[in-house]
Amino acid sequence: MRRRALPLLLLLELAGRCVAAMDECADEASGRPQRCMPEFVNAAFNVTVVATNTCGSPAEEYCVQTGVTGVTKSCHLCDAAQPHLQHGAAFLTDYNQADTTWWQSQTMLAGVQYPSAINLTLHLGKAFDITYVRLKFHTSRPESFAIYKRTREDGPWVPYQYYSGSCENTYQKLNRGFIRTGEDEQQALCTDEFSDISPLTGGNVAFSTLEGRPSAYNFDNSAVLQEWVTATDIRVTLNRLNTFGDEVFNDPKVLKSYYYAISDFAVGGRCKCNGHASECVKNDFGKLSCNCKHNTFGEDCEKCLPFYNDRPWRRATAESANECLSCNCNGRSQECYFDAELYRSTGHGGHCIGCLDNTDGANCERCRENFYRLGSEERCLPCNCNAVGSLSTQCDNYGRCSCKPGVMGDKCDRCQPGFHSLSEAGCRLCSCNPAGSTDDCSIETGRCTCKDNVEGFHCERCKPGFFNLDPPNPRGCTPCFCFGHSSVCTNAVAISLSISLHLVSRVRDKVLSKNLPCYHIVNLHFSAPNYKSFVSVSGKFLGNQVLSYAQNLTFSFRVDRRDTRLSAEDLVLEGAGLRISVPLIAQGNSYPSAGYLDDVTIVSARPEPGTPATWVESCTCPAGYHGQFCEHCASGYRRETPSLGPYSLCVLCTCNGHSESCDPETGACDCRDNTAGPHCEKCSDGYYGDATTGIPSDCQPCPCPGSSSCAIVPKTKEVVCTNCPAGTAGKRCELCDDGYFGDPLGENGPARLCRLCQCNDNIDPNAVGNCNRLTGECLKCIYNTAGFYCDRCKDGFFGNPLASSPEVKCKACSCNPYGTVNQQTSCSQVTGQCECLPRVTERDCSTCEPGFYNLQSGRGCDRCDCHPLGSTDGHCDIHTGQCECQPGITGQRCERCEVNHFGFGPEGCKPCDCDTEGSRSLQCKEDGRCECKEGFVGSRCDQCEENYFYNRSWPGCQECPACYRLVRDKVRPAMLQELENLIANLGTGDETVTDQAFEDRLKEAERDVTDLLRDAQNSKGRLNWSDKGCHGANDLLYS
Repeated sequence: MRRRALPLLLLLELAGRCVAAMDECADEASGRPQRCMPEFVNAAFNVTVVATNTCGSPAEEYCVQTGVTGVTKSCHLCDAAQPHLQHGAAFLTDYNQADTTWWQSQTMLAGVQYPSAINLTLHLGKAFDITYVRLKFHTSRPESFAIYKRTREDGPWVPYQYYSGSCENTYQKLNRGFIRTGEDEQQALCTDEFSDISPLTGGNVAFSTLEGRPSAYNFDNSAVLQEWVTATDIRVTLNRLNTFGDEVFNDPKVLKSYYYAISDFAVGGRCKCNGHASECVKNDFGKLSCNCKHNTFGEDCEKCLPFYNDRPWRRATAESANECLSCNCNGRSQECYFDAELYRSTGHGGHCIGCLDNTDGANCERCRENFYRLGSEERCLPCNCNAVGSLSTQCDNYGRCSCKPGVMGDKCDRCQPGFHSLSEAGCRLCSCNPAGSTDDCSIETGRCTCKDNVEGFHCERCKPGFFNLDPPNPRGCTPCFCFGHSSVCTNAVAISLSISLHLVSRVRDKVLSKNLPCYHIVNLHFSAPNYKSFVSVSGKFLGNQVLSYAQNLTFSFRVDRRDTRLSAEDLVLEGAGLRISVPLIAQGNSYPSAGYLDDVTIVSARPEPGTPATWVESCTCPAGYHGQFCEHCASGYRRETPSLGPYSLCVLCTCNGHSESCDPETGACDCRDNTAGPHCEKCSDGYYGDATTGIPSDCQPCPCPGSSSCAIVPKTKEVVCTNCPAGTAGKRCELCDDGYFGDPLGENGPARLCRLCQCNDNIDPNAVGNCNRLTGECLKCIYNTAGFYCDRCKDGFFGNPLASSPEVKCKACSCNPYGTVNQQTSCSQVTGQCECLPRVTERDCSTCEPGFYNLQSGRGCDRCDCHPLGSTDGHCDIHTGQCECQPGITGQRCERCEVNHFGFGPEGCKPCDCDTEGSRSLQCKEDGRCECKEGFVGSRCDQCEENYFYNRSWPGCQECPACYRLVRDKVRPAMLQELENLIANLGTGDETVTDQAFEDRLKEAERDVTDLLRDAQNSKGRLNWSDKGCHGANDLLYS
């Protein structure tokens, strides 16, 4: 197996180099596309490898395995902190010559052994076609390790090859298995060929990805193997070390000799570009990507460029470049997709989308449905056939549509004249009533155009308020007359035509014809030009002419004189209080030249059979009217304006239900049921009620004492007596008036007359409801009073409620809430004293008793507890509790001396008055003596100690020369001590010393000092004293 591995690797590499010579993706001579591949490289060179275990952190010792027992092993140090002693993963893929660099793991002593595994992961950064993976070991090759790959960076790890001396136990794989034709060629095999412990260094392991794969010699057509050799990442997993078995003794030296070490990690292959690129370059994101040709794109040239989908994408082979071909869209689209079904049927799979110019088809070769064009090079135009009027939405090559019956137009979008309502069935024939219409119907709706007074889809009826649909009438129908009382009328039945003529002698010359509508005519006359007189017609033209309503009065008029002058009243009609006048030239008549009045005619009708007079109406009268023309008022109605006659409105007799009739002219009712008024709208005197309700019991007798008068409250409709006795009130005089009390009707016991309320002048006389009208209890006490008669102060107030002056009646308690029990606001109504908490005083509980404070606590006042000696009077601040202290004393209770004071007593504390320069602290002791610094003495530390003197040029007391110390040591100690005691006790004893006694003691001290001086001078030669220095002792005494 080893003899076959390397020749196959060499064969693949040589083949790759031969193909690599074809590094151009198109033939230089013909320009024909051809397969191209990037150069064959070591894809692992200088690529980062991630190791899960590396020696040197911390530094550790390892020993070189010799394989000979008992021979001293050569041991070395692995230290990641020292460059020349480190063995990191970067040395796996660097330029390696003579095995000078290698990666190394920790030793078996650190726990590196099965089942613990170490992973070496190589990230190639892009998919590669892997030819081989080669490892060169710096130590002996492992007993078990495996190679894995994955085809995408986030994909699963797939086993490539297993190497183990225990394939079945470690990897559950058959040792030195092989793949038969037809079996899965993507399975990993296991072999023990490279699992011997020898050689101890420099052993190689080379894995060929295609070795032992039956389809390797037909690689271009094997998608399985093309996928098998593809990898973006390679991982080597080291599972078990090779040993001599001596590790079982756990000798540290032995365990340090077993570890993994690899000097070179090589991966031979090509950047995967599927034969469509000759190089891989880094893109804008710094990632390796193929420089794609053959109209392909993608990281691995695995897709066709947009608009190059005329055949499916394929990997390039030696026989064909399989370049992507552009779609044929006839220049009308820049987008297409691959259509597998189209490719199977036509050999071209490019299906164009988004065709321009309203074209359609796989190649934009025809017009879209419902579009047309005049020539193959022209853009397609929409047919725009009317979907309703066309037999089809597709037009011919000239854009003309096929129309349904009654429809016209190139687009079949309108009805032919005389047709209407374009619909799925075409257009329908118009069916307008000629008497009521003026033109053809609407072509959209079929609705006819009606005359002014006509309505209906076909103009077949008069509008409401009109009648007599008549073809000659330019407005179609005549307005209902009905004397203005109804707008609902029809043609009258059994009315025939009648024409009245008034003949005037005919004269020569032109005749002027004049038409005027006629109503109720009282007078009809014509004026003669140039004359002030009028010509009147006969009586047949006068009177009630309602049967001539809407008909014409015609006449002919001619004049002889040339100086004819017209007036505004050439023709005058009068009637029903109205007057109508027009000149002769009205209604478009020409100016008359000469002539006479002639042929006066009025068209009328009569109630008898004959030629029907359709212009005569029969009205449908509303309530209150009757008659053919609604000219009469119905029973129970009257004319609103009698002077207008039948033109007046008829209104109901307004009798409020207390009469069925009224005067038709005035409307006055004949009242009953104890009612009165023109319309029975009120009750008679002594009665009450609402007479307008309309029932017989509307008015009832007043329920008041003595049959007195009453009235009804408008809002509440209650009956109220209007003339009650003095002091009484109420709807029935059953209550006392405001300000009175009692029970006048005895409704709550014996009858009691109403009396004035007694509230002790503690009410507002202008107020309403001051007392209870039944009991007399005062309800609105003022001046802070209360009680049945306002005869006491209300809670929270005190004083004399019966006082004459409001200012002295009742005053507020104003109890202090902090000093009052339960924060009460009430007090004694006589004295005003509030109920105080313990140790609180004053009427309003607003002050602590002497010797107490803290009223704000709400629990009573706290004792000051001032010190009897330290305070002045035992009193304290009422808010803070601070006692008033003697001089020099402090503390809330005055219980201690102030700082730098002493001698606590009835007179206070005395100041320490310690000398600031001689004292250690300004605070003295209890006896008043200060604590002196070195060299100072005295109760205030204001004197220099013996053998010390004060020097103004130097702070503090300075030590005297050495002679003073010698004198002190040589003189009699008892005598010196007696002198010191004498001086120290001067003026400090308890007994009283007189001036004479003090002088005696001072002289005695002087004699002692003189004797001491004499003794010192006798020893002058021997002690070498200084007279000047020794006289200082005498001076010290008098200081």
